[in-house]
Amino acid sequence: MRLLSLSNLSIAVWAAASWAAPAANSTFYNPVLPGWHSDPSCIQVNGTYFCAISTFISFPGIPIYASKDLVNWKLVSHAWSRESQLPGISWATAGQDEGMYAPTLRYHAGRFFLICEYLIAPNPIIGVIFNTTNPYSDEAWGDPVIFRPRKIDPDLFWDDDGKVYAATQGIILQELNLKTGELSQPPVSLWNGTGGVWPEGPHIYKKDGWYYLLIAEGGTAVDHAITMARSRKITGPYEPYENNPLLTNRKTNEYFQTVGHGDLFQDPQGNWWGMCLATRSGPEWRYYPVSSPCALKPRLKEWTPEGPLFPNSYTPLHKPLRLDGG
Repeated sequence: MRLLSLSNLSIAVWAAASWAAPAANSTFYNPVLPGWHSDPSCIQVNGTYFCAISTFISFPGIPIYASKDLVNWKLVSHAWSRESQLPGISWATAGQDEGMYAPTLRYHAGRFFLICEYLIAPNPIIGVIFNTTNPYSDEAWGDPVIFRPRKIDPDLFWDDDGKVYAATQGIILQELNLKTGELSQPPVSLWNGTGGVWPEGPHIYKKDGWYYLLIAEGGTAVDHAITMARSRKITGPYEPYENNPLLTNRKTNEYFQTVGHGDLFQDPQGNWWGMCLATRSGPEWRYYPVSSPCALKPRLKEWTPEGPLFPNSYTPLHKPLRLDGG
């Protein structure tokens, strides 16, 4: 089993720092987004990185952060900032485990798309698809297209033939009409992970003719992990990566635990990076007053047909990390 420490996913605290790109051998510490920043989903567009975060019952919801160097981040907008976008929903939410769960942020054909789901018991899940051409403005994020999923943690994926898919907890796949919110039926089951509970948080990527499926499993406590599988067809069958889990801190003495629910993205040079959540609690899992910050994984050493390989299989979290993975 290949274990990758969260310390390899370093993300530094944002300050009002320069947005100039750092030298390749620059160092940084995790977390890059401290505090409550669960379920990060990140992209790069024209040299700027953007990340969206879960906000659950908080309003305004789904903050968008921007960075030029992956280390210094600035809050630039909220996708959900007006009561009129989802009339009555926030006011009717009572449970602390309800609200906006696990967004996916993507860029396609000149537009930013953000898909998320709102849990509000005892009602059905409310799926929302926001889009904009200007991620720096609250007002530019329009009213969402509504869809009706059965599960949480939606992914958004455009295939080469123009079809759009949503994958959700389970791990299940459906075609999605971005204009009407219609989902194809029945859902297609893709993969149930490597045996951990609650396979969820799926993201699909296509590279060199392969579909790669990244998921979280093991629950959101100390068994949390990120695993991957691949297939020649988007509907499967999927074969697991031989070095799973791709990332976890379970069964370690790391101060950062619960490492999981991540996303992969490319820089302008085509290198792949990873972002995930974690909890600063230590292996005892007794005290965790600083919630779920975001952590950055230095760029991939390589991505073979079998799957991605990050540098440094294990690194103590308290040490500085190099952006080039060295």
